[in-house]
Amino acid sequence: MSGIAGWVDFRRDIRDCAPVLRAMTGTLACRGPDAEGVWLSEHCGIGQRSLGASGGARRPVSVEHGGDLIAAIGFTGALGNARECRAELAGRGYKFRTELDDEVALAAYLEWGRAAANRLDGSFGLAIWDERDQQLLLIRDRVGMKPLYYYPLADGLLFGSEPKAILAHPKAEAVLDAEGLSELLAYAGSPDRGFFAGLRKVRPAHTLLCRETSRNEQRYWQYSAKVHVEDLASTVETTRGLLGASVRRSMNAREPVGFLLSGGLDSSAVVGLAAETGEAPKTYTVTFQDESAQFAPDAVRATRDAPFAREMAEHVGADHEEILVSTDDLLDPVARAATIRAKDAPSMLGDMNTALYLLCQAGARYTKVALSGEIADAIFGGNVYSSVRDPVALPWMDFHAKHAGHPYLGGGLLDRTLLAKLDLVSFGADLRRQTEQETPIPDGISDEERRARKATYLQLTRWMENQVEHSERYAMAAGIDVRLPFTDHQLLDYVFNVPTALKFFDGREKSLLRAATANQMPDSVLTRQKSPFPVSAKRDYQRLRYAELAEVLDDSRSPVLPLLDADAVRAKLADPTEVDGGWVARTDVEMLLTMNTWLREYGVRIAL
Repeated sequence: MSGIAGWVDFRRDIRDCAPVLRAMTGTLACRGPDAEGVWLSEHCGIGQRSLGASGGARRPVSVEHGGDLIAAIGFTGALGNARECRAELAGRGYKFRTELDDEVALAAYLEWGRAAANRLDGSFGLAIWDERDQQLLLIRDRVGMKPLYYYPLADGLLFGSEPKAILAHPKAEAVLDAEGLSELLAYAGSPDRGFFAGLRKVRPAHTLLCRETSRNEQRYWQYSAKVHVEDLASTVETTRGLLGASVRRSMNAREPVGFLLSGGLDSSAVVGLAAETGEAPKTYTVTFQDESAQFAPDAVRATRDAPFAREMAEHVGADHEEILVSTDDLLDPVARAATIRAKDAPSMLGDMNTALYLLCQAGARYTKVALSGEIADAIFGGNVYSSVRDPVALPWMDFHAKHAGHPYLGGGLLDRTLLAKLDLVSFGADLRRQTEQETPIPDGISDEERRARKATYLQLTRWMENQVEHSERYAMAAGIDVRLPFTDHQLLDYVFNVPTALKFFDGREKSLLRAATANQMPDSVLTRQKSPFPVSAKRDYQRLRYAELAEVLDDSRSPVLPLLDADAVRAKLADPTEVDGGWVARTDVEMLLTMNTWLREYGVRIAL
């Protein structure tokens, strides 16, 4: 668990700028609460926050020869093949000074250059400054488990694990433009764009090489395009083996490992496979005060988590804990502000975000590493919007339009003229078509299977970009290194090529995953209908949020006022049926409230 930040300036000596670099690095304290290191050369500075002891090693790690600097690295995440890489590099004559994955990655670069990316496996983001060639190399893992942002400057660039680290530099400005707002309201999941103007992401499975006169991006891995030839029994067995291996690798940590258990198929599969190692898992579930009395099924959530999680925990003999969350907890301004800082962005998800943060915060009392079942839906076909065929825009936009009356995810109360200018439907449709054109498709498959692969690839490269960051950032904000076994690139690549007929062989969603993990859980959990992360069912929560929105509307200093449709907000607040409309009905309110806080706290300049 760690975070990195840095600054390259090819035209000035920045060795006296340690306070600026420390300010950038300090914003990432939650990603590495135990130690901070700053390294500076004439044209590059790297900062790193770290969790736990490093065996006396200094981070960032650097290498010298004959007293001359060769290279330095900022590293976040973990290498799944560190032991194998270390052994191979030692056989080539490299003498290691530490047990850190950082040094393994740096040695791989010194041996293979930019091609080292192909040799590294795991979840990581890294920055290597090569003093010899005066160049910076950024690398992000294959599926984008670890975030890595950069911000081009006239004389170089800034980089960091999170936007807040970059925004702490005086040359970076927090600006919301039309593209950024469109990203937010379409939940676009663009793998190369941030929400702030000028902010970019290193794409998953890509390297970015920055020199004084150029920036060059290269892909080093791609999903394969194969015709699947295995029968159902072999496919089930291979899937189970790949997932089990990923779970075991994810449990390899210096710290005790916990499990975020919802009682759904995905998290239960992870817990069940982990229990096969012989250790009793430590599991955590979030539940809401008085939920059993007030819960009612809705369009996206059919059942409560707690009873199923309890049954799964009993099935494997887990040490289980239910994290009870009250309405006061969800409305706590400290917790709500923490959720905005965690992602550096507003959100329509409201109490869903706060509940996840509180769950991770409670779990952090016992462990610094936790496994989650997130992302299984993207590859096995379990998302609630998977039923959307032939989408007009992005399928989750179409799904939202069906249940909320408009396709703007959290934007239904924004100014009508502004929404017309953004033209979010066309924005989403363009992104979908672009992604579909990039989909690896083998020859010799049916048109229906081509359509299915395009839909899956869209989830793996856009929906997953948002979901991975959602889980990773909230867990990190609470001090937990969350690991997602379903993001293993070998597992994803294999299942990506499995035809729809095998993924849904018995007519249910995720039937392949159910078959692969059937022996790991009770039948009630195995057959449970998909249910997203829980939200509060209490009406007093919704009424209080609406009251907050009324206060925002009445305050002339509210920074969100220029963006909203005041008449539409007043009409919503005046309708007594609105507060009983359920979670989907309040997403627009949650977005406005978090956006108002975000604009104020981040000093965002609106440039629409």
